[in-house]
Amino acid sequence: MNKNIDIKNIKIAKRYSHALAQSAEGNIDEVLENLKAINDAIFENQDLKTFFLHPVISLKDKKEAIKTALENKINILTLNFIETLLDENRFGIFKTIYELFKKEADAIKNKQEIEIISAVDIKENLKEQLEEKLKTKLNKNVVLNYTQNQDIIGGFIIKIEDKVIDLSLKTKFETLKKY
Repeated sequence: MNKNIDIKNIKIAKRYSHALAQSAEGNIDEVLENLKAINDAIFENQDLKTFFLHPVISLKDKKEAIKTALENKINILTLNFIETLLDENRFGIFKTIYELFKKEADAIKNKQEIEIISAVDIKENLKEQLEEKLKTKLNKNVVLNYTQNQDIIGGFIIKIEDKVIDLSLKTKFETLKKY
């Protein structure tokens, strides 16, 4: 599970992310960029995060700060959405809403992000073959993110959301040790 998803507020966050996705329709990429900009600007800066989540700071001050900082940088739909979160005291679950919105946007665009972990750098022709096989198997547009971890010795691990396909030598050796 993604570390940015707050499990206890997931139902509420799903409703907000779904409503925003429905409203965004043709502007899904623009809204996604807007949410990323807000996430990066506010939630990656401890002082701003504290300001917007602090219960003593008035709603009026928070709204003015949002408008001043973002009014010409994000579309009106996203700005209204942020103001709604502030009005309903739900800005604290923004990161969860953002993560769920990304998933919903990917579903709308029939896109699937996949993590490939290998011990060494994978050659381009193998990357292309892997992408084509996964694209065909999942019937989705796939985006492969590659990382290296020398602990797996050889082979690779494929992570698709919560599913893990472990084709690493380390796991095969550990399996052999059991017998």
